[in-house]
Amino acid sequence: MSEEILIPVKTKTPNPAMAKMRPEAARRFNKLREQVYIESGVDFLAVCGDVLRPANFMSKKDGVAMRSWHKTARAFDYDQNSNALVLVSEIHGGRQYFRTYLKCARQDGSFGVKRKVKDMRGYTVEAYLYDFTAAAEAIGFERIPAWNGWQREYNYREFWHYQFDQDLTWDAAMLELRGKSRRPADEVIGLNDRGESVRLVQSKLADLGFLPKTEIDGVFGAKSKAAVAQFQSKNGLDVDGLVGPATKAKLLGK
Repeated sequence: MSEEILIPVKTKTPNPAMAKMRPEAARRFNKLREQVYIESGVDFLAVCGDVLRPANFMSKKDGVAMRSWHKTARAFDYDQNSNALVLVSEIHGGRQYFRTYLKCARQDGSFGVKRKVKDMRGYTVEAYLYDFTAAAEAIGFERIPAWNGWQREYNYREFWHYQFDQDLTWDAAMLELRGKSRRPADEVIGLNDRGESVRLVQSKLADLGFLPKTEIDGVFGAKSKAAVAQFQSKNGLDVDGLVGPATKAKLLGK
């Protein structure tokens, strides 16, 4: 990984050497931190749980370790221990998401909007709240859906993870990070990738009966992976749930 294409971000992490991002992602992160502080009175991004991960980072968590967006230098995990956190369940396209609100530093109406919401942890909050998710998305950082089984496994909830992917696949973002040129035919589509290329794959899988049409949402989740694996098995391909060159050629005719 070239240090020349990474710049520091203004936050504290468990490993200070890993508080770096791609230049445009870093610029947006620093702007987001300042904006959130000005508009809520809470310096929420002063501490992050994770930013950059080395390319050889490994974990036992299904699907995430090898294709983590932290490796692309385009993602952050915010501080899950903040006392300001209010988490609200939302369903979009049949997928579980969480909206992050912050309890504003002053509860006199000078910050935020007065809301009464049900926190996903089981209690009701009525307070002046700041919509962190809306602020992050407006600046280019997208949240990701929770994994299947999030009700049982805390780590599957993923409410803390935001990424600036610019509609790149993970594979394309990694190639860009390494300063290598890329061709669309060389890109691999896998878990947590999103965008029009994912939607095209999902549409074709749905046309062939491997995926419900309700899953055509441009987000490559567990059901898309399972559908790809089923397609691969039926067509004599290596079964890995990833849309690489061979699978893409068979599925899309490219």
